Amino acid sequence: MKLYRNRYVAFKIISEANFSEEDIVHCLWRMLLSLFGEVGGSRTNFWLIEYSEEGNGILRCTHTSVDIMKSVLATITELNGFPLIINVLGVSGTIKGVRRFFQN
Repeated sequence: MKLYRNRYVAFKIISEANFSEEDIVHCLWRMLLSLFGEVGGSRTNFWLIEYSEEGNGILRCTHTSVDIMKSVLATITELNGFPLIINVLGVSGTIKGVRRFFQN
């Protein structure tokens, strides 16, 4: 039996600068650890599934940590000295379902 169920969060980064996937992952981990600590961060089972240079991304987390990941995405206001906004487009239980949020 699985202990957790995966949820996939679609997000869009709005910024004048382009960021690499590695920059996004490091920024998300730093903010996650500063807000919730190592124990809270480890419970999220966070993983960046996809990221495009246009700023569209999909991350995976557990079903119990969706609100935690949404708050982490909302609190990030700058990366590498450039201001940015991260909009959460939606949450789904499958990758196929979460890709529908990018079709609009």
